[in-house]
Amino acid sequence: MAASFEDRAISMSDYFLSDGTVTKPVFTVAPNELIGFVFPVHSWGIPPLVRKFIESVQIESYNQNLIVGIFTCGDDCGNTFKMFLNLVHEKGWTCRHFYSVQMPNTYIVLPGFDVDDKNIEKNKIEKARLLLPELIQAIRDDKPVKAYKKGSLSYLKSSVIYPLFVKHALNSRPFHTTNVCTACGLCAKKCPAKNITLSDKPVWGNHCVQCLSCIHRCPNRAIEYGKITLKKGRYFF
Repeated sequence: MAASFEDRAISMSDYFLSDGTVTKPVFTVAPNELIGFVFPVHSWGIPPLVRKFIESVQIESYNQNLIVGIFTCGDDCGNTFKMFLNLVHEKGWTCRHFYSVQMPNTYIVLPGFDVDDKNIEKNKIEKARLLLPELIQAIRDDKPVKAYKKGSLSYLKSSVIYPLFVKHALNSRPFHTTNVCTACGLCAKKCPAKNITLSDKPVWGNHCVQCLSCIHRCPNRAIEYGKITLKKGRYFF
């Protein structure tokens, strides 16, 4: 996305600290520079560390710069856009562009949740590749389009299930490795929350965000979440 605007891309995870907090990022923008936030939807809401980042970030020289929110989801986003707009407005910014991009499912740590089958996976990726140029053009022309998948029961999902998820489901204790773990360290390297340290084997801390990058990126399929993931698929784009 950033490359399409010949702009810089900055990873929010670079500002996440190993104690579950976020540094106070400060950026200076040019008069016509685009400010975009791209992040995954977790349980029909904003991941807690992403929320902390948006709350903490300071944009110097902001002067009605175009603000864009792009949210990836497995199925739908609920009222994530409302949460994002509220955060943006609290910063004194204005956002007219907010879009969702559906991608293959990766949440596998609850009953009834698994990765998509290969046909659905392929279909989602093809649709995403067709949608992105449309979104880029809409942003470039500053003409918002309707490309947000809210889904059904959005209030229930984002106002009831999401807070319960944040309060009770961000639990790293069930994570463990099997005997095929080689202690390669990829899980620790790829954990955006910096919640994994490497001893003889990976050790999970207490500020997991449930992105499940560790499970899906493990090259030996050596990471499980209790017993619930034993027979479930893995996916990484």
